[in-house]
Amino acid sequence: MIDGRSTTDDWQRHSGRVCVLPVGSFEQHGAHLPLATDILCAEFFAGMLADELSAALLPALPFGTCMEHGGFRGSVSLRPETLMQILRDVADEVERQQFRVLVVVNGHGGNFALAPVVRDINRRDRPLKLLLVDWWEQAQPGGAAAESAARGLDLHAGEMETSVVLAMRPDLVRPHPMDRPGDGAAEAFPLAQRDLNSFGVGHFSPGGVVGYPSLASAEKGQALIDSVRARLVPFVRDRIRRLTEQPRYAGGGGIAVRAMGPDDVPDGMRLKTLAGWNQTEADWRLFLEGPCPGGFVAVQDGRVVGTVAVIRYGEDLAWIGMMLVDPAFRRLGIGRLLLEHAVAGVAASGRAAIKLDATPAGKALYDTMGFVDESRLHRLTHANLPPLPEPAGGGACAAVTEEDWPGIDVLDRSVFGADRGRVLRALAAQDPPRALRLTRAGRVEGFCFARPGSRYHQIGPIVAGSVDDAILLSTAALRGLGGRPIVLDVPDAQAEFLRRLAALGFARDRSFVRMARAPAPPAAPQDRVFAICGPEFG
Repeated sequence: MIDGRSTTDDWQRHSGRVCVLPVGSFEQHGAHLPLATDILCAEFFAGMLADELSAALLPALPFGTCMEHGGFRGSVSLRPETLMQILRDVADEVERQQFRVLVVVNGHGGNFALAPVVRDINRRDRPLKLLLVDWWEQAQPGGAAAESAARGLDLHAGEMETSVVLAMRPDLVRPHPMDRPGDGAAEAFPLAQRDLNSFGVGHFSPGGVVGYPSLASAEKGQALIDSVRARLVPFVRDRIRRLTEQPRYAGGGGIAVRAMGPDDVPDGMRLKTLAGWNQTEADWRLFLEGPCPGGFVAVQDGRVVGTVAVIRYGEDLAWIGMMLVDPAFRRLGIGRLLLEHAVAGVAASGRAAIKLDATPAGKALYDTMGFVDESRLHRLTHANLPPLPEPAGGGACAAVTEEDWPGIDVLDRSVFGADRGRVLRALAAQDPPRALRLTRAGRVEGFCFARPGSRYHQIGPIVAGSVDDAILLSTAALRGLGGRPIVLDVPDAQAEFLRRLAALGFARDRSFVRMARAPAPPAAPQDRVFAICGPEFG
């Protein structure tokens, strides 16, 4: 812990991100307690908390809003707006010094102005989060003021406050405290705490005491302090954990899902950039230009905070991809919400099977939604592809022509299990020099497509009858890409192809799991698939 007795060098070396601010009030507490009672209590419990959290402890703010104590000389109140501005200024300063949580330990129940400014700062989702704690709320119910509660109000300078000061600073408590004269029980409408908005404390008690300090004892005070100690630190730790896990003030409130449209593509690009993914605007359009549902976005306050894309491959198969959630909105169930809409959208447009290629981060969600593992894939990348020699091998490897498409469609359907001709034609249009087919005796025996990405040039799908043919197609596609970063997504079963790519300098980046939502048809034979189109397209 560091505090006001520490030096600036001590504060510079402090690595913690939690700061604690006690806020008291300088006001009358009858004839037996000091005007600084609320300051002493705020300092005491704030110090306890800062010590347990190894936090930075600020000096207590001695003035609060105690307008209800007008008429009792020595009581000095700030205007509510002044207290609010002071807290804003302190928050700005500690945020500037890289603190990320400011715990405000309030020592005075009348400091109502603290709550709205704490809410206002937090709702702006700044790096600094504020946590307001009224120390007495952490006391065990039925504690020090139990006897007073049976008699009436113990609102101010009564059994509870007097007991706490007796335990902390008995030297400051004067003898013979005077209880509040009468409790108004015989009145039809006795004064209550809310009446302090219209009637000052003097209406409750001319002596300024609203409670029964004669029932106080140091033993009761210590029991109350121990009670607060047992709850205060775990409570604050819990709240800091929650703020760390999901710092947005609104949480998941107000999030809705709607169909994705062309105007949402820039937001899709923003989210994929935050995730470090490779897609381009052309990829997003490929989803949106197909049959329904195309895709969905999650929105809050008019801002797109999540996406999912769906592409239909004929009547038999739908592919889910581009599951993205803004990092600031994670852990709110948005991914599940989007996935539910995607699955429902597929069901509404026909009885197609659903598949996807899951990232390690997303797999746990898909497991809970009825998806089962089919196979594994490995992403291979090359940061700076060297020039490659002319490929050698039998067969005619050449650019795809219109006459080749029927043979390509038949071969692709046999290995993919569905009609994705629209996607393959779009890839050929994006990168014609790398739209290649391999023929023998006039028959298509393999093909390769590619597309530019925002980070890598993606090679795939590659379909061939052998590893040698796959190398022939891939090296032909890679020619002309020297010096560029390249990516391929290769099935785990293609061990020899993976080995040969490694010999060319490709390195494994990460893995995916191909999953199908049960019930799903048997997977098509994968022995001829050497690279997929990409996890977003399959």
